[in-house]
Amino acid sequence: METKKIRLGIFSQLQTVIQRLQTIGARDDLDIQLYPQGLDDAIPIGIEMEKTGVEVIISRRGTAQMLRKVLEIPVLSFPHRSIDMLMSLKEAAAKGRKVLVPMYSQKMSGIEVLESLLDIELKQVIYHDKESLGHVITLGKREGCDVVIGGSVCAQYSKVLDISFVETQTPEDDIVATVENAISAVLSNRQQKVIAREYLSIIDAASDGIVASDNTGIVKRMNQTARQILKINREDAIGASLAHVFPDCPSAEMLPTKNPLTDQLGKIRRSRFVFNHTPIFLENEIIGTVTTFKNISNVQKSEQAVRRSLSRGFKATYLMKDFLYVSKVMHDIVEMGKQFAKTNSTVLVMGETGTGKEILVQGIHNLSPRSLNPFVSINCAALPEQLLESELFGYEEGAFTGSRKGGKAGLFELAHLGTIFLDEIDSTPSIVQTRLLRVLQEREVMRLGGDRKIPIDVRVIAAAGRDPIEAVNDGDFRSDLFYRINVLRIKVPPLRERKEDIPMLLNFFMVQYTRRIEAESIVLPSAYLEKLVGYNWPGNIRQLKNFSERLVMSVSFKNTVQTLDDLYNDLANNQNGNSDHIEESVTVGSSANNALGVQEKSEKNIIEHALIKAKYNKKKAADLLQISRSTLWRKMRELKLYD
Repeated sequence: METKKIRLGIFSQLQTVIQRLQTIGARDDLDIQLYPQGLDDAIPIGIEMEKTGVEVIISRRGTAQMLRKVLEIPVLSFPHRSIDMLMSLKEAAAKGRKVLVPMYSQKMSGIEVLESLLDIELKQVIYHDKESLGHVITLGKREGCDVVIGGSVCAQYSKVLDISFVETQTPEDDIVATVENAISAVLSNRQQKVIAREYLSIIDAASDGIVASDNTGIVKRMNQTARQILKINREDAIGASLAHVFPDCPSAEMLPTKNPLTDQLGKIRRSRFVFNHTPIFLENEIIGTVTTFKNISNVQKSEQAVRRSLSRGFKATYLMKDFLYVSKVMHDIVEMGKQFAKTNSTVLVMGETGTGKEILVQGIHNLSPRSLNPFVSINCAALPEQLLESELFGYEEGAFTGSRKGGKAGLFELAHLGTIFLDEIDSTPSIVQTRLLRVLQEREVMRLGGDRKIPIDVRVIAAAGRDPIEAVNDGDFRSDLFYRINVLRIKVPPLRERKEDIPMLLNFFMVQYTRRIEAESIVLPSAYLEKLVGYNWPGNIRQLKNFSERLVMSVSFKNTVQTLDDLYNDLANNQNGNSDHIEESVTVGSSANNALGVQEKSEKNIIEHALIKAKYNKKKAADLLQISRSTLWRKMRELKLYD
């Protein structure tokens, strides 16, 4: 890429300057424009130079000071040193004894000592523009001045007034140094423009409106988003007061203070915006402010996008059609679920373990208006109290030892606009029940260790293995929480109360397993099927499914009538023989390891019968087995005894 030439504009009539600049101008990287004008005459030319792309101007001191008042590009002046003045005065002394020295704006100190040294009389006079310069030179001649020292404009007046003139010299080294300084200024200015353009592009690309003002509230900068929101062009905005640009801006009220303002609501016309105000400090003094604002609808969209991103993977996989049945009681329950899906009311689903409560719950979600949003499920009996609390409500960074950097969103936040399924809600620890009640009432959560409330919009579906009113009567469940969740109720019956579904379910599972192992279809004798229908199935559909797998595998390996009888006898013996074992283990105070340290088959049956005896209350079942509730839940997961 070809390097752009540096464009310099120079005002001078001095021959030594012109000659040296012609030599310097031979450089390939420079484009020098030379003009003889000075003072007022240089101003229109300087303005035109700036418009046409000249990047820096060099002139004598008076002209430079006048140009700086009207130009934005850098303006440098040739040095005005005492030694140069001494050389000029020495030359002037040879032409006359009384020397006039016009000075722009202020006098030069210390040159009076040269009067006795050079045996001359010096008269310093102040001028401010071309007209006043002519006036002081005219007056100086009247007062007997013999010679004038100055620049090109002084030379013009001296010629007209017929007075001797000496031009202040600029050494060649100073000319070169000034040009090099000008080049450095251009290169630095170019770099600053690149950085400024990058920052402006970043600021203009921001979705927030951004307005910068000085410490009195006068607008200095405004990004494109702000101009679009405010429907104002740059020319009208810059220089206006912050209060004028948007009268309802909370930042205008904060100007006298050093305090920032965070997430304050305000209005622009009829729309509501969230404002933030940040003071800019320099050495503990406010030099300006930055105000950012965003339409509240955009804030809500951003929040929803973040929550959707965090809640990926929280989906309901089951549909209502996945609930298999032929019985009228199940038909009525499914139809009830379809009706409940149309509402946003809380649903309480009751039923023994293994009856398919979660399939029904997921089916309700997938039929609801929230079906495209998250479905978040948690078993309230599966986690220790503190872990359950942090999972449900989330936590801020540093809330407790081992907390994730940056904190973590809770399941209620992740379920925003969707459904949260609270399984085993009757086994929720009491302290979590209190917070859960508050969330259900207020529809907002506060993370552990946090200080702000986060609004949520979730549909709550709860499930329990027993009627929660029993837990209320036992003192294990808050009555006010029960009334909060007891809005719409569905009770899923156990398999023993809908025996007409057993043949259909058994056949469905057997077909699944025979296809999986590529075995031949199995047709059960009608008498054997009748015995299976007559069995109580304490583990419900889950137990039936597991039995179907054992049956298919066993028959595939050894297809005899004895095989079927052995399978049923084992099923019947487990049903009839384990409740006494549980009672005995509790009575004699056997350890959990003794109660659970048997073969998986016996272990599974022991836990199943403990659950049945405790009416599926996990706490009571764990007490019967003399193990902790978390150990019971771990064993249930290992043995696939969870919903």
